[in-house]
Amino acid sequence: MLRLRVTSCVVISLWLANSVWFRFARAADQGPSLPELPQLAYDKMLSTVRAEVQKAYDVVLAHPRDATANGNLGMVLHAHDMPTEAEICYRRAHLLDPTSFRWAYYLGMVQVDQRNCSAAIPAFREALRLDPNHLATQLRLGECFLVSSQWDEAGTLYQGIVEKHPENAEAYYGLGRVRAARSDFARAIESLRKACQLFPKFSAAHFALARAYRHLGRFQEAQQELELSNQSDGGTPEINDPLLAEVDALNRDFKAYLKVGAQSLAAGRLQDAADAFEGALEINPQLPEAHTKLIYVYGQLGQPDKAEEHYRAAVQLDPKGTEAYFNHGVFLMSRSRADEAKEAFQKAIAIDSHYAEAHSNLGYLLESEGRSAEAVEEYRKALESKPDFTQANFSLGRLLVKQEKFEEGISHLLKALKTGDEDTRASYLYAVGIAFADAGDLENGRRYLRLARDKAQARKQASLLASITDDLRLLESGKSPQ
Repeated sequence: MLRLRVTSCVVISLWLANSVWFRFARAADQGPSLPELPQLAYDKMLSTVRAEVQKAYDVVLAHPRDATANGNLGMVLHAHDMPTEAEICYRRAHLLDPTSFRWAYYLGMVQVDQRNCSAAIPAFREALRLDPNHLATQLRLGECFLVSSQWDEAGTLYQGIVEKHPENAEAYYGLGRVRAARSDFARAIESLRKACQLFPKFSAAHFALARAYRHLGRFQEAQQELELSNQSDGGTPEINDPLLAEVDALNRDFKAYLKVGAQSLAAGRLQDAADAFEGALEINPQLPEAHTKLIYVYGQLGQPDKAEEHYRAAVQLDPKGTEAYFNHGVFLMSRSRADEAKEAFQKAIAIDSHYAEAHSNLGYLLESEGRSAEAVEEYRKALESKPDFTQANFSLGRLLVKQEKFEEGISHLLKALKTGDEDTRASYLYAVGIAFADAGDLENGRRYLRLARDKAQARKQASLLASITDDLRLLESGKSPQ
């Protein structure tokens, strides 16, 4: 009996061990514990969005432990501004496939979208462990360090970036922010100026530079940088981020397409802008703003039939849309159809008498016809609505100088020098120099021509540089430029 009881105990022990092993093996097969899938408010989605989300959700329901399925659902939700729900899906994907850079990176990005940098920092660190050289992640992590006032970490990170990527304006801006936070304003100015040189319309960098100058008592330079910041309209360098572009491409909300189109247009990527605005119209054909932008875009791309097609659609949808008439006028100017262009600008002005750009372009066309008095009137109307309008100041100043109204003309030309467009600055300086010379002020004439020469040389504007050099040589020899 004793032996039988022992045998029974052995059998029971083996059964218990096997039972524990079986439960452990089943848990191992199931993998890590996952957060529950998000509850989605389908009734609040556009029909096109709802269809895309439902399709991705169904794939996850069929394959709940597939990392790619979970991550793809996260991307669709991320693309349609549902960051809380997207975060759950990215977290599931990362838990299921911790070796994937993509899911760690997206997890950090969607946490940034929710202004949760403290959570995003470890996600970005994990992404960089998987791909240490991913520049977009380094820059995103740097932004989080700045937001979290982790100056030492940010300084080390940005210093490493500028050493490997000396062309990166964002990294110099971050390094300047760190140095300013440490009250090292001289070196902050050095970094921030570099950022502005690399990206002249970097609004935040100009603003930070203004503050640094102010701390050193350099108030005139601070004011100049503040003006440049205002003129830059919030410009910021674009981070090359193909992974985020994949998310954007999933968006079936026309507003996102409009946003991408505007960003592409501002960056000069015309075909990308055309694709984005056309994408918006696929979702909602009744968007006058998309048609309006495409008038200009297709005009610049040399596709006149499409430009005309979108002009007709825009004014049919919104007969009072001044920008449609203005963009059509610009398109007609590019096709040398001056009379039709004037009519287009006049239509815009009839709707909005304060449309400065339309007045300025109308003035240019009138001036080209020799109708100088009417042109001056249009330029003045443009400046009444927009006193700091660079092009109108330049055009009016140049025309007044031609009429030998030197004092007023030079005043407007000097205002035009406030432009934030570095490519035109040499031409404007050149015009100021010639105006002073024609007015008999040879000293200022030579001074501004030298400034124009230096700027043209720095911008590698060879043809302009040759003209400036010839006129400067004449002026320095005692003769008047032609």
